[in-house]
Amino acid sequence: MSLSRISKWKSVTFAGLLAAVGSCSAQTEKPKPLDRLQSRVAELALGFPGTIGVYARNIETGAEITFKSDERFPMASVYKIPIMVQVFREVDAGHLKLTDRIELTEADKRLGSGLFMYMTPGLKPTLHDLLTMMIVVSDNTATDKLLGIVGAENVQAMLGRLGIKDVRVDRPTSDIIADWLAYGDPGFRKLTLAQMVSNPSVFATFTREQMEKSDKLFVEDPRDHASPRGIAELLLKIFRNEAASERSCHDMLEILKLQQFNDSIPHLLPEGTVVAHKTGEIGYTRNDASIIYEGNQHIVLTIFGLRGSENVPELDLKQREATIARAVYDYFQYQN
Repeated sequence: MSLSRISKWKSVTFAGLLAAVGSCSAQTEKPKPLDRLQSRVAELALGFPGTIGVYARNIETGAEITFKSDERFPMASVYKIPIMVQVFREVDAGHLKLTDRIELTEADKRLGSGLFMYMTPGLKPTLHDLLTMMIVVSDNTATDKLLGIVGAENVQAMLGRLGIKDVRVDRPTSDIIADWLAYGDPGFRKLTLAQMVSNPSVFATFTREQMEKSDKLFVEDPRDHASPRGIAELLLKIFRNEAASERSCHDMLEILKLQQFNDSIPHLLPEGTVVAHKTGEIGYTRNDASIIYEGNQHIVLTIFGLRGSENVPELDLKQREATIARAVYDYFQYQN
């Protein structure tokens, strides 16, 4: 072996030794705290018999964790957030006033969540009343009335102007529910909305097999879907006064703080924690999109979940989402 080859061999060997030492060092290096949170969230999501998507970001620092955050899920009532944004933008433009009174008739009544469907026709709530009911008790009558005023196409155009991706608003709640039911039993197409509202017992015949079919086809339908990241970006726009005027964004956050359904993201957080959020439920879908207030720090957290089947209790999904939210909260509180 020549001296040049020996020299070259020594050089290569020494370089390889350094690389090996570096590799060993990297392997023994402890994972960073954010990586541990990422792993914990992935573990909680993967361990659930269904599908969970998560997007979380510390608004002040920009630190984020994601899990299936760009996959699209049915929004259910979380889609009421972009509807709210469009209504407030119309107020900013002078086309509407929050004090406008809007009559609710018998024909305006909608199935599902809310209180207006149980009230005497002729009630004239203000526009602000409708917005509040749409968010805090997820009132479907209020939602469809507001969507009829601003138009789904205008909500969608607004999302485009704000640069919000992977969020679609297509139908009123009456169509969403009717489509979901018809996926499982086409016979529901023969019923009018008035017939379903006046006789809720028709739903008692809906079988487990029909529910499974409904949910499968509903998830595959791209309408009124969003990614966890997309909705989180809209919440960030509201928080930063970029979705509408500063006053309107403030009002939106105050309404979101009044949310009455708190068995998902807020459920395991310390008592008194302020959470501005909107939930959404239909079939096997259970979603929550929030901004968590922790001292001078704020966390935008969106969790979308789908139960894998009727065998998975609804409570299990909500508990899993609450556990993920607590893990995220604890990490950012500790880091602060």
